[in-house]
Amino acid sequence: MLMVLATEQPDGPTFAALIDTLIDGVIDPLASAIYEGRENEAKVIAGGGVSARAACQDVLVQLGRASLPKILERLDPEDNQSTGTRLMVDMIGQIGGEAEIALLVRFLRDTEADENLRASTAASLGEIGGPRAVEALEELLGDRSEMLQLYALDALRSAGASVAVERLAPLLERAVTRKGAAALLGVTESPEAVGLLVPCLKDDMRGVRAAAVEGLARLRVALGQQDQAAVVDDALASVDDETKTRIRELISHREREVSIAAIALAGLAMDAGAVAAVLPRMEDPMVYERALALVERLGSAANDSLVEVLDGLEVPSREALYRLIGALPGRVDPRLINLVLEGLDDPLESVAAAACDALNKVGGRSAMAPLYRACGREGPIGEHAAEALASIATRMSEQRPGGGHDDLRLLLGGSWPQSGALARNLCRVVGRLGMVDFVPPMVSMLGSSDVGVRVAAALALGQVPGEHEGVGALCFALADEDPQVRAASCRSLGQLGDTQSIQPLLAATSDPVPLVRAAAVQALVMIDNPITMARMREIILDDNSTNVVVHAIAGLGRSNQNQDLTLLMSLCASQDHEVVKAAARGLKHYSAHRATAALLGLLSHERWDVRWAAAEVLSERGDVTALGPLNRARKFEQDALVRQVLGQAIERLDGLAAENEAP
Repeated sequence: MLMVLATEQPDGPTFAALIDTLIDGVIDPLASAIYEGRENEAKVIAGGGVSARAACQDVLVQLGRASLPKILERLDPEDNQSTGTRLMVDMIGQIGGEAEIALLVRFLRDTEADENLRASTAASLGEIGGPRAVEALEELLGDRSEMLQLYALDALRSAGASVAVERLAPLLERAVTRKGAAALLGVTESPEAVGLLVPCLKDDMRGVRAAAVEGLARLRVALGQQDQAAVVDDALASVDDETKTRIRELISHREREVSIAAIALAGLAMDAGAVAAVLPRMEDPMVYERALALVERLGSAANDSLVEVLDGLEVPSREALYRLIGALPGRVDPRLINLVLEGLDDPLESVAAAACDALNKVGGRSAMAPLYRACGREGPIGEHAAEALASIATRMSEQRPGGGHDDLRLLLGGSWPQSGALARNLCRVVGRLGMVDFVPPMVSMLGSSDVGVRVAAALALGQVPGEHEGVGALCFALADEDPQVRAASCRSLGQLGDTQSIQPLLAATSDPVPLVRAAAVQALVMIDNPITMARMREIILDDNSTNVVVHAIAGLGRSNQNQDLTLLMSLCASQDHEVVKAAARGLKHYSAHRATAALLGLLSHERWDVRWAAAEVLSERGDVTALGPLNRARKFEQDALVRQVLGQAIERLDGLAAENEAP
């Protein structure tokens, strides 16, 4: 029937007849049998009646407002008792709007009507929402029926209503309405709601406690925007141990929002015992983030709590524990450090990597030797260990000048391996630390038989500042048989910026491998020497690799010569959209007005990313003559991201225009 209705005109006779049939299917004999208490008859009909009625109702709802006129025609405003009326009221809530609120309010205020009908009407008003619906639902909060008060609370929450605290306070005294009232108090944005919600944290009903936890978490965010977050903070800082326990229990709640809110409140209550409760749930990324914030807030108290859970810790929680230890501020208990050090030998890669990451943040001198050994492990573990070792050495040198570097020199010794994971990772360590006295061993590693070691050594040499023999060695490595080594050498030469590497790099721009040519061009752009401009123009015109051309265009963007402006403008008409984007960015520093004209032309390009790049560059150039075309482009732009950057460009240029007019 839904397929047939999709092809029919809504004002045609077939459409109307089918809608009538569907409504008849909703108001089936089963509904009447159940309503009138004919249980035996209901059991006979229920074999197919319930699913059939649900299917009819589903089709009517999918048709939306097209089915609404017939539903309203069949709905008897005087019938305030039948199940059929209630079912149609349910549908009005799903497909109706502002125009149907008056009809629904009539049913809602009819105290002689069936209570279930009034409850369904409240739910429908909640789905439609709006000021008139909220006003009627607030009236229902004063009804004598607790069930109707409960439905009103749920409907107000669905409508996103903010109800006055004084109207909700009496409802907290009743068990039936307490949960709904607590949930609505959380969206009042009123400091007075805090004092009412805190006692609910000890309520006997878990649902009420969950609503209170969520409500307080929301209130803190809302009050924080009013600089009143301290109202929640102070209230939770003074709660007793029983309340802390009740909050802690909700960390294991099945609903993620409740769990996350409970973690946040446990931190505000300074409940160190909550740390153990968080561990089993840290696979969830949001819980993980909140758990780290909890540990940071607890500080030294979290230290003690983590030590307490060591004996009963299950293996699946070890990775989570290491992450939490890594978030600890200040001095970390040696027992926790020892536990993390044991994790370096864990056979599970993720656990060992987590141990490395924790030591990266809280490790000290005692962790340096174990991390040095872990640098010999293949894969991510060795790389994570290298990062941690470099971080510890840096941290120790900040505390005591040269201290971390001296300890590292003792560990490394005078003899380095020439192949394998340890050699690669040691290069990463000394490269990150920029230790010039280790340049000779890294230069020797450029001759290693291990390609990975040669790449690591080449990259590390580029991180060591100053004049040293590594520049000459890297120039020589541009002839290496492996393209990865040649590309790494190019990148490092660009970082070092030594002018003696210009000619070798210019030669590398003719390398047979595009990866190497791109790296060489990128290095020359970083060095930014005028003698390379001619070669950049040749590459743009002749090279068959988009990646290489794009890097060369970036170099041309710094020229500011008239011939280069002409070339960049011509590239804006390229068939390759990456080239077009690079040309647009290259026009950023050219002051000539025709550069603005070329960029404005790109605002009508077929690709959204090209239009986005052009708008961004127009904003950065600061040419206020582009304001008119930018406003016209935003008016017709279909892509949301492009409209956003166009708006930002217009806002910035409007500001510049106002500044220019002020003098």
